[in-house]
Amino acid sequence: MVSNSEKMKALIMRVGDKFKMLDSPSKGFGILRDHLQILVRMVKSHITGNYQSFSASTIFLIIFALVYFITPMDLIPDFIPVLGFSDDVSMVLLITRKLRQDIKKFEEWGKEQAEKD
Repeated sequence: MVSNSEKMKALIMRVGDKFKMLDSPSKGFGILRDHLQILVRMVKSHITGNYQSFSASTIFLIIFALVYFITPMDLIPDFIPVLGFSDDVSMVLLITRKLRQDIKKFEEWGKEQAEKD
């Protein structure tokens, strides 16, 4: 999947579709949304070639987090109210913590790009 930009674009679309289904004002979902948005931006920048500073393991972890989020049957199936998404939130938060330095560098790069425009 990592080497196939069309599959990665399809993954991003599925993440967006699932996120729309949540549509919750809950603080936990707001945090999830923020973390997913940065991961999606990172993948998009990787696909377009705009940002090439990710290691293979970073890309793998990002893709893993996004796939885990869209997969309905994981540790706690998504059809179970409230609890169904708790493992998704936990997994995304765990991975974004692990990628904290990569995310920081990516956000700094994004600010530099915005200043150039």
